Amino acid sequence: MNTMSMNLMRNNKMTPGEIRELKIRRNRIKRQRQLRRRMVIAIAAVIIIVSSSLGLTSILSKAAETPDAYKIKTYSSVMMPFGSDLYELAAQYMDKDYYDSCEDYIAEVRFINHLDEDERVQAGYYLILPQYVEEF
Repeated sequence: MNTMSMNLMRNNKMTPGEIRELKIRRNRIKRQRQLRRRMVIAIAAVIIIVSSSLGLTSILSKAAETPDAYKIKTYSSVMMPFGSDLYELAAQYMDKDYYDSCEDYIAEVRFINHLDEDERVQAGYYLILPQYVEEF
């Protein structure tokens, strides 16, 4: 017997059988506490894994929804055809996924080419036009 058992027997007048049962109860309580701790850690790990995977999934799905994920912006030089205006060019080159209206596209064309709002573009002028093309 160890010293703890001897002290219990002297102080409390416990028999060796009672001491053995007391140790068994203490060990059982200790094992139950360890099991609870492990369960709490496992549940916390599962919650962290599920929440992070859901967050990653939502981020990836949002990235796939944006048009930038599969198209790139390029610029091309185009000669202004005879008898046409910027609205006709906008109708031909504008990507509706990126511009809300023809006016938005024309405003960007004017900005890129350093044109004033009231300045007319004549046939034969070369303009730089933005375009969106699919990425390969």
